[in-house]
Amino acid sequence: MQEIVINWVKIQYQIRISKRSKNIKISINSGWELILVLPKKWFFQSQKRLIQKWEEFMKQKWGWILKHIWKTIKFKLWDDYEDYIKNKEKAYGLVSEKVKYWSKKMWLSYNRIFIKNQKTKRWSCSSKRNLNFNYKIIYLEATEQNYLVVHELAHLKYMNHKKEFWDLVCEILWSEKYRKYKIKIK
Repeated sequence: MQEIVINWVKIQYQIRISKRSKNIKISINSGWELILVLPKKWFFQSQKRLIQKWEEFMKQKWGWILKHIWKTIKFKLWDDYEDYIKNKEKAYGLVSEKVKYWSKKMWLSYNRIFIKNQKTKRWSCSSKRNLNFNYKIIYLEATEQNYLVVHELAHLKYMNHKKEFWDLVCEILWSEKYRKYKIKIK
């Protein structure tokens, strides 16, 4: 990802090289990322001149970029927010049930459970012994849900990802396969 600052707003964009394109173009992909399409012939110019042309073009298209990116972000945020409101209580019920079950098996106590709509850190355990989960946990399979709950509960004992932490997670879940579990939520 490249970055440019225009009118104090930081914009991230990807660069794609096109053999067919004759001019610089801007588009927005389905993930509402800004794509800067450059003709292949432009890459024979000096790096300094190429950067100048990109920046000039981005500044010329500033209004279009702002209008289209904001529109897509606004719709995306609204869709996520509506889904969050609709499913927050369902997620809380599911998570609280699983946390109660697994915390008893692990002999660990926790403070509170929070269901959030985080964009980056999707689950966490705070130093106050609070457990935070993304509402989208309801869309995962039961084994993935159990793994996430056990993972966060294990942080109540070990606030790191060292060997002792993973030993506890694997001991509770009875399997080494969980050691390499990676959960991705779109």
